[in-house]
Amino acid sequence: MDIKLGLKRILLLSFVGASFFAVSCDDDVLNNLASGDTVAALKEALTIGAKTAATNLGQKDGYYGDAMVKIGMPQEVATVAELMSTSAGKTFLNTIGAEGLQTDNLVELMNRAAEKAAPESAEIFANAITKMTVADGESILFGKYTSQSANEEGNVTASFGSDKAATSYLYDKTYAGLQTTFGNVVTSTFDQVSVSGLTLNNAWSSFSKGYNQIAEKKNSTVGSTALAVMKLALPSDKAYLYDKVNAIQSVNTNLGEYVTGKALDGLFTKVADKEVDIRTNAAARTSDLLRRVFGRLDE
Repeated sequence: MDIKLGLKRILLLSFVGASFFAVSCDDDVLNNLASGDTVAALKEALTIGAKTAATNLGQKDGYYGDAMVKIGMPQEVATVAELMSTSAGKTFLNTIGAEGLQTDNLVELMNRAAEKAAPESAEIFANAITKMTVADGESILFGKYTSQSANEEGNVTASFGSDKAATSYLYDKTYAGLQTTFGNVVTSTFDQVSVSGLTLNNAWSSFSKGYNQIAEKKNSTVGSTALAVMKLALPSDKAYLYDKVNAIQSVNTNLGEYVTGKALDGLFTKVADKEVDIRTNAAARTSDLLRRVFGRLDE
């Protein structure tokens, strides 16, 4: 083979190989940049959602006046409220001497506590979002992420749908930690909010005392007789209350965990609403990054 021809071929192959390598490197760089932008945009969207949720839910009636996130009664309170809605139930409670079973203000107090704590959730959420490692921004952006949160039985505990995939991911990665950090904020409000001069801690303490009296006395001689009388006196559509009373045990609801869980559920609900807004409403994309990344969904 001609030496000059051989050298030309080697140089040509080297040039082609180098060009291919350069193009491949450029593609990798571009892909990495695009992936980084996607993750950054998702975190920005979630941060905006968290701030919006904290502001709106932190206003008066943010929780209490919004049926979607309003914190309802723990089961113990619901059972007593049902009993007190019937004359037969009231007679039973009076006969066994259960005291302090005021239920009227408990729901409002729980919601007021959540409203007072909500503004502080923004920074807690922001820290969690900043530290969160996003494994696959593209699948989240295009709504292909499936929630991995599950309880001990293996059932998914929260599913926000494909148009709320970023919120679903945030829930999976941060909820357990937020229960502790935000929980400390929530429980600190229990002595700071009051309705009719009664704080949440005082109201719950009084209620728990009366509820535990039911658990202690329902099987006594007086309690058994009163329960039998109540069974006969209950309207047919309330007959199930007899079984509910029989099943009462000492109060076991941890009010801090209960209110924190419900308050967090409300915050995530509002974060998800903001995510949908950013995904579907170009006007809600308030930065170049959001417009560039979420604009891909419009194509």
